[in-house]
Amino acid sequence: MKRCERCHVLVSGNPRSCPLCQGDLIGDGEPGRESFPPLAAKPHPQKGLLQLIGLVTAAAAAVCIAVNLSLPDGGWWSIFVVAGILSFWLTFWAVVKKRGNIPKAILWQVALISALALVWNWWTAGRLNWSVDFVIPLLLIGAMIAMAVIAKCMRLRIQDYILYLLLDALFGLIPLILLLCDCLRIVYPSAACVAVSIISLAALCLYEGQALKNEILRRLHL
Repeated sequence: MKRCERCHVLVSGNPRSCPLCQGDLIGDGEPGRESFPPLAAKPHPQKGLLQLIGLVTAAAAAVCIAVNLSLPDGGWWSIFVVAGILSFWLTFWAVVKKRGNIPKAILWQVALISALALVWNWWTAGRLNWSVDFVIPLLLIGAMIAMAVIAKCMRLRIQDYILYLLLDALFGLIPLILLLCDCLRIVYPSAACVAVSIISLAALCLYEGQALKNEILRRLHL
């Protein structure tokens, strides 16, 4: 049997990783013997709807490209339509991929939408203004509030969301750097974001300091 040095458990069969911590196993496995019976894959209940949405968005992109090629005098606006559709599917993929962990899905959405906003802002204006002035700070504020509300309503364990809330609060301090470097035209959203981040960090340290420490040590396997 194989053995996990971190969890100190014996694992039968011939798995590649520990089912508890996903760490490496040592020892000889048992070829031909599986720890868990194979399960038949169940069809996704929304697969048909997703296929229909994919077909509709592909058709919309094709029609826009065809119209743009026929009438090129208005500029290549179809590129923005295609980019918008790709942005939609990218953010949608992140939600589906992380749907089992809502706090992680929120953090992924913050990162993806922030990156897309920066790209769109630079692409359309040649400089960063509305993305850093409004989108990113307001997105970070919304994410911190959403995590707290969802955790309360769904009665999540503190271990399930505390690390993601900490990361979001730390990201919320990034606008402070932009403020100090005088890179913003509108300072109020960023100032509010920094204030909410400081309050969130203070609340985490004061009320859930031990739980936060334990979760960080667990994640680092210390």
